[in-house]
Amino acid sequence: MEVFVDSETAPLRSVIVGYPDNFLQVDPEIINETQRRFYDGPDAPTAAAVTEQLNGFIEELTSRDIEVHQPHPLPYIPDQMMTRDIGVVIGDTFVVTTMAARSRRHEWRGYAHLFEHFPEHVKVLFGPEDLVIEGGDVIVDRGKVFVGIGQRTNLAGAAWLMQLVPDYEIVPITLRGLDHGEDVLHLDCSFLPVGDGYALIYPGGMREVPATVRDTYEWIEVTQDEQRVLGTNVLSIDPSTVISQPTSVRINEEMRARGIDVIEVPYSEPPKTGGSFRCCTLPLHRAH
Repeated sequence: MEVFVDSETAPLRSVIVGYPDNFLQVDPEIINETQRRFYDGPDAPTAAAVTEQLNGFIEELTSRDIEVHQPHPLPYIPDQMMTRDIGVVIGDTFVVTTMAARSRRHEWRGYAHLFEHFPEHVKVLFGPEDLVIEGGDVIVDRGKVFVGIGQRTNLAGAAWLMQLVPDYEIVPITLRGLDHGEDVLHLDCSFLPVGDGYALIYPGGMREVPATVRDTYEWIEVTQDEQRVLGTNVLSIDPSTVISQPTSVRINEEMRARGIDVIEVPYSEPPKTGGSFRCCTLPLHRAH
């Protein structure tokens, strides 16, 4: 099993995708505004609907010869779908992240069985308990590690990560939160590289857009309404292909206009938990 990621858009070879079968068999801790909006309402996600759509997503990945792993079910965890948050690969280092929500701090145990298959040179490091660093706030691309600081990842988490990967330039990005009228849970809800040199971006979700982002990427701007339904949270299969929701009509058209092949996969239910395609995936290996 190869473990290496140094790009957000390089060809995806293997990935951990969320496990839906035990969805909400344990009473959930409401941990974001999306869950607060849906979980007690008439459009609440059901285990059957979530499982059907996640399995359709997995079928799309495997049809493209992408190796898919899933966590082992943990009976004390209400939701094991958002694997992106609970780990991140930077180069040949696998970081087991430290979650903000206590109910998620042991979620990593669902994929711990994979560690024994990692090559000997791959380092597995655990985030300290006294900070927060979540994978949705970490984007590795073009020799840089972009780290969102906001509702989840804190300054201490970003500083700790900086010490781990000295070969990469760390670019901290302060996100605007609920007190500013924005609901940007993680960095990938506001900024995400796609294609060859492009990025989906919602500038209003950041306190300030770093010069590095301005200079490195051609922007595909996303509106606040599109951001709130996770329009930025696509998954790149390779530099010319992404998976996106069919409801992201304008965003998909903008990407296609730039030569990006957009695969539309029905995915209305998993986002009701707070994450879409990127959030449900933890890439283990992208070609380099």
